[in-house]
Formats: sequence, C-alpha cells, structure tokens
Amino acid sequence: MDLRRGLALAAALLALLVPVRALAWQEAHQVGDDVRVHVDPNGAASVAHTLRWHVIRGPLKAIDLVNVDPTAALDPDVRITAEDGRELSGHLVRQDDKAVRIVIDEPRALMHGTFSLDVRWRVDLVASRALVRDGPTWRLTWSAPVASEGLDAVRTEFDFPSAADEPRAILADTGAVDEGAVSTLRRDSGRDVLDLVRPHVAGGETVSWTLRVDPRSLPEVVDPRLRPPIEARAAVEPDRLHEAVFATSMVGLALALGLLVARKGSAFDQACVGRGAPAAGGLLPLPLVARAVLAGLAFAAGVAFQVRAQPTAGGMFVALATIAAALRGPHAKPAARGPGRWLALRPDDAFAPRAAEGHWLDVDTRPGRLVAFISCALVMALAVAAGRWSAQGPWLVCLDAAVLVPLLVTGRSSQLPPDAGQSAAPWLARAFRRLRAVTEVRVVPWGRVITDGATVDELRLLVLPRIAMPGVIGIELGLVWSRTQAGWISVPEILVRVLEVSAAATKLAQTTAASRTVPGRRSDERVVRLAPRSPTLEGAVALTCSVAELLTDRRLELPARAWTGSERRIERPAQRPAPGTC
Repeated sequence: MDLRRGLALAAALLALLVPVRALAWQEAHQVGDDVRVHVDPNGAASVAHTLRWHVIRGPLKAIDLVNVDPTAALDPDVRITAEDGRELSGHLVRQDDKAVRIVIDEPRALMHGTFSLDVRWRVDLVASRALVRDGPTWRLTWSAPVASEGLDAVRTEFDFPSAADEPRAILADTGAVDEGAVSTLRRDSGRDVLDLVRPHVAGGETVSWTLRVDPRSLPEVVDPRLRPPIEARAAVEPDRLHEAVFATSMVGLALALGLLVARKGSAFDQACVGRGAPAAGGLLPLPLVARAVLAGLAFAAGVAFQVRAQPTAGGMFVALATIAAALRGPHAKPAARGPGRWLALRPDDAFAPRAAEGHWLDVDTRPGRLVAFISCALVMALAVAAGRWSAQGPWLVCLDAAVLVPLLVTGRSSQLPPDAGQSAAPWLARAFRRLRAVTEVRVVPWGRVITDGATVDELRLLVLPRIAMPGVIGIELGLVWSRTQAGWISVPEILVRVLEVSAAATKLAQTTAASRTVPGRRSDERVVRLAPRSPTLEGAVALTCSVAELLTDRRLELPARAWTGSERRIERPAQRPAPGTC
C-alpha cells in the first residue's frame, strides 16, 4: 500500500469514528418592498416601510436595512404579520449612521412562509437637506433602503398637502419631467398623492426618486435656505377671506343653535304655565338666556376645533352644548279640583277635535316628527358630502348632530301634566266607537263640568247594560295618569258603581273584585275599581263588556237566550188514573 492510499484510508476511518454535529441550513429571500412617505406642511415626513420576506427555512433572526437617514427618529416597535394573520413583533436597532437592524423577538415563529414587516421612522426633510430650492420650485431627493435581492414592482408613495401645482417625478441631472416613470396622481381632499412604481430593482441597488414640489404645499417651512424672508412672510400670511368666511360660519352656527334653544325653552315654559305647572328649566341650573348663549358658543367652538384637526376637544364642546340644550320635565303636583257636576255629553262635543298642542320641535306632535325626519335626512346628506373631504367627516357630522336630540326629545308635551278632559279624548273616542257597536250595552260620554258650565276637566265613558240588574248605577271607563322619569303615562281604569244591599252588590261580592270596594259619591254607593290585565284599548273594552254582562238581569233579558248548560231537571213520569175513576 502506498502512502497516499494509507492517508486516505486513515482519514475515512477518522471521519467514521469521530462524531461531527450537523449544521442546519437557513434560507430567506426578500420578495416585496413598499414605502409610503407622508409629508407634513412643516417639511417633516413620516415613513412607513413594508418589507415582505419569504422564509424557506428558518429561523429568521434579523434583517439589516442599509441607507437609512442618520437623522431619522426610529420607531422601535416593528409589527410582523404572517400569511395566516398571526401578529408577531420585533424591534429596530441602529447599527451605524447608515444601517439599522430589525431584530425578531421570536425567531422560531418565522420558520416557513411569507411575512410582512412594517418599519416606521420620521425624518425632517429640510434638516437632512433632502428638500432643496430649485429655482421657483423645490426639489425633493428620496432614496429608499438598499434592496438585498432583485425585486419587481417596487412601489413608493408620496403624500403631500395639496397645492396649485401637483408633485412630479423629474430627472435628477436635467430637471425635466421623467416621462418614463410609472406614476399615478390622486388629488384627494387636501392631499396630493403621487404613486411611483419602479419595474425592477437589482440586488444591492437603492430606489431613488427626484420630485419637483410646489412650495405652496409646505406653507410652514420658513427655512431661509428654501424660502427667503420675504417669501416666508408671504407664506405665513393668513388667507383673510378664508378666515372671514370661517368666522362668519361659526357665528352663524352659534346664533342658530342659541335661537333654537331659547325658542324651545320659552315655548315649553309657556306650556307648563298653561297646564298649571311651574316652569321646568334646563338640565343645567342656568337661566334660559345663559343656557342659549352657552349652547351656541360651545357648539361653534366644538365645530371649530374639529375643523382644526382637534376632534377630542371639539367633541367635548359639542357634548357641553348638548347638555345645555336639554330641558327637564316640570315637577307638578295634582291640584285640588273645585266643585263640578257629572253630565252626559254629546259625542260631537266630547270628542270634538281640538287645536294640537306642542312646539314644532316636539316629536310628540306631527310637525315635530316631520322636523325630525327632515333633520335626519339632512344629517345623512351632510355626512355623505363630508366623506369626500375627510375620512373623519361622516362621523364628526353625526357627532355634531347630537345637539338636535335634546331639542326634539326633551320638553315634550308628554312631559306636561295631563289634562284629563282633553288628553284622554282621542283614546276614549276609539273606545266609544268600539262599545257603541255592542248591542247589549248603552254608552254615552260622561264629563265633569265645573261651575262655569263650559269647561270639562275630566272625561269618561258611562256604560250601562240594556237590562241592568237592580242596584246598578253605572260602569265608568276612563284613564288614570301617573308620572314617570320620562313623562306622564296613562292606563285604563273601570269604576263599577252599585248600591249597597242590592242584587248588583251581591253579584259583585261573589267576584274577586269585592276586596277593592271603596266609598262612592253617595253614602249608600259602593265603587269597585277594576284594571284590565292588558292595559290596552282592546283589554279595557273587553273587561267593560264582561262587567256589563255580569250585571245584566237575565230574568228580563229580551230576547230570551236559549239555555246552553247541562239540564239538571228530572222529568216526572205521567200518573195513570186509578181504576174506576174518570
């Protein structure tokens, strides 16, 4: 055996005998790169850089970004999104003046698949000299981080405040418009968005763009290298016409809401006095004029803050205006009534239509419901129109429309003390038509007329069976009112009036309602108070008919009804005559 073969055999045996730890391979490739640059009026830019990496074999521990501006203020948090929607995290660390590193917090989570990494930083384009003067216009030079591998369709989006001249991509050496650039320009409300696409970027190459920018799109930039002192003063000079129109609009809003609050409060106070109740006042313990002024000023201030991009402060002022416009219900106690007589009335007089009460800002009335419908339609139209100027416009319009809610739903006629003679008339008119169709009863409107002989302060229905049992005075159907936190509500009540020690009283004593007997208008009169199980018109009419049938004298009932019960009489057999008798 020669020397070379011996050495080879020894090496092979050594490799078999000595264990060597296998090293796993790792492979990952960059497959996408999108950059969005949002430029503020002061020349500061917020950069959102989205990288897409495809991991064939992980774990992926870190990614280096080269060519990041050394003056950039980095956002340390990195959001990582997997294909299946999983949210992972990482952090950004600066390596040197030109490079930063994305460190993955959980490398084992990036073993296989495609992942999107969102990196953000902020840079001052004026301080970094990326924005320079180029004759009457400005020139912006932008360079993205170096691509680690070759990429297709690398997209860069520049978002500038709107100006007369839109931003354009130009050639860096000549300044001419770059006709070969794949660009798309969108002129939205207040913003000019230029979308640029580089068809292919080779590995190790950076995406660079040169833009021509209108100086009027960045009015807050006053650096003397970009804007001489004379131009700076002209740039910061406010638009007097715009400010005047804006101020006039705010004054109009304040005046309109203040007048509406004052008008609604005054009308509701008059309605309270007309019902014999004290003036209710507002939710805020302030005089009416002070509340109207506060509501108008707070609403105008809220809208102004919202227009100036301060929605939180604007919402607080709108809430204050809403509270100032709200009204409380009157705290009225039932007053003692004077002498009066109960008389039968003609249906035309008892149920005659009366002038509708309530203000046109009261949803309890037909004009108020119409105003509420028109207001909702206008708010929806304004919200749709505001969406064309700002993404926050629709919900801000809906938030501001909250000031109309207390104008429509507080200070309603249902919060006033009820007028037993007028408030119950529509309900009793429907009950009268139902009972008049029942042939077994007689029904007439029954009103309490006070001493002046012309005013009815309470209205009921007097119902009697056609053939009443002895001792029946009458069955009265009416409404009783009670006060709640939201207003006054009514429930039907039936009063059965009978004489003591009568057949009607004995009949009632056999029912469960006898325990609720109370004294009547006379010493020999007893009254039973009944309430339907269902406090509706149908339930009240059904209970009234049942009581009338109970108090009907069946001995005199005409026409006589056939007996439908079981026959308990036994027929006696015919007796035969005795023998010898005739």
